[in-house]
Amino acid sequence: MNKIYGFLTLIMSLAITATSYAQRPTHVPYDSEPVRFLESWENIVFFILLPVLIIILYIIWRRRVGKER
Repeated sequence: MNKIYGFLTLIMSLAITATSYAQRPTHVPYDSEPVRFLESWENIVFFILLPVLIIILYIIWRRRVGKER
């Protein structure tokens, strides 16, 4: 009985792998190069500095609210 379940598991995993590979679009280029995220100042400011600034301001605000209570 365990051999049947093992065989069915193998068949299902192969079917899932085949369908996921079949759904990959062929007209979309895939880059194998690493992402150059830190090349522009806009990316650094928008994705790193602003979120850190928002978190710091939120922590300061929560502490002030806590002291007022």
